[in-house]
Amino acid sequence: MEEFDKALAQIGINNASEINGDLKDYFTVTKREDGTYKIHWEKNISTHIRHKVTALIKKYYTV
Repeated sequence: MEEFDKALAQIGINNASEINGDLKDYFTVTKREDGTYKIHWEKNISTHIRHKVTALIKKYYTV
């Protein structure tokens, strides 16, 4: 998950003007009974950042 954290940090750096604090504070990921993952957005954030984070989660959480 170190690569995931690095990629997430890079999104935060690239979009620093739109993110207050740590990007990890904006969402949580939970695993469903069927093995899929659900993203719960805790704070409002722009759609293009949501799409980038969603793509990262799909890449690193689904094996």
